[in-house]
Formats: sequence, C-alpha cells, structure tokens
Amino acid sequence: MTALGEAIRARNIKQATLASKLGISKAAVSMQIKKGIKTMRTAVKYGDVLKCSPFFLLDA
Repeated sequence: MTALGEAIRARNIKQATLASKLGISKAAVSMQIKKGIKTMRTAVKYGDVLKCSPFFLLDA
C-alpha cells in the first residue's frame, strides 16, 4: 500500500471526501492511491488536507 493509502486509512477519510476537499475527482484520488505520490507539489496539497507532512506521503 502507498503512503497516501495508509494516511487515508489511518484518518478514516473516504476518497470522495478527500476529492471534494482537493477539488478533484474521486477517480484522480483513486489513481494517486494506487500509483503513489511522486512529486512534492502533489504531496503538499494532500498533506494540507490530511494534516500530515508531505514528506510522509511521498513514494520514491
């Protein structure tokens, strides 16, 4: 599982809720969960919403 998937599961947030807060589609969130976050720019956006460090969300 990707770091993003773990963060979402730990916070018990639904993909649809996260997508709404980010202003993107649920499909886009699902893709990020499956593929992982590769850029700091994306990690910062998700980190702001999930209230966690963007460094935690990065998948190398």
